[in-house]
Amino acid sequence: MTGWKIFSHSLGMVLRNLGWAVQIALVPVLIAVVCIAALLWTHVGELIASMGRQGYVPSGAFITSILLSVAIFIMAQLWVFVNWHRFVLLEEYPTSWFPTIHGDRMLAYFGTGLLLGLIMALAWIAGGIFSSVGSVLGSPVISLILLIIVMVGVGLLFFRLMPTLPAAAIGNTLSLRESWEATKGTAGTAVVLFIVLVGIQIVLQAVTNLSIYIFAPLGLVFALVSALIMTLVNVSILTTVYGHYVQGRSI
Repeated sequence: MTGWKIFSHSLGMVLRNLGWAVQIALVPVLIAVVCIAALLWTHVGELIASMGRQGYVPSGAFITSILLSVAIFIMAQLWVFVNWHRFVLLEEYPTSWFPTIHGDRMLAYFGTGLLLGLIMALAWIAGGIFSSVGSVLGSPVISLILLIIVMVGVGLLFFRLMPTLPAAAIGNTLSLRESWEATKGTAGTAVVLFIVLVGIQIVLQAVTNLSIYIFAPLGLVFALVSALIMTLVNVSILTTVYGHYVQGRSI
């Protein structure tokens, strides 16, 4: 299966089920927006006053509000992602506008994400040491080539391990080793998929910038809608990869 086929299948998955996607994502996103706005609203004056001031130190309350806002944002994402995975893989349709809170699955998803994040961070550190060879040799060209190799390598590593996330969402145990084995021989697919995603993001950003230049409100609406759709597409890519390489589903 090619990287483009994974992307097109995932995009189609979102567009075909756009109504269900809205029902799964709308309430969590609205709750997160309202809570974050309430937390940060009282600090708007402090934020404005800090602009242009050197040596500004944010208050403890401001820092606490930011940390709480980040936590709320992450919880909303987990809420949406877990329900979307379960909707696609288990055909678990939402029964109301308030999606089910699968607390244990959200916690498992968060823990798996943390583990993958740690692995990616260690890979980046090792890659940074490797790519520094070009700097030692005083060759920007070699540095650039080594950096590209590192980026591709880290991307491939994530692609091989990312099926553990949908597995956590639906309650199936999938070890890192099992994920690695299931995605054997997918390097070409992963590279093409990465190129497609980067290309799509560049196009969307260009359209957003043009829309804002022509009519700012339209550009902002387009940016929000495209961001929501691409977020669900990215989650659907995880679902597609898991369904195809682990469960053996045809595309």
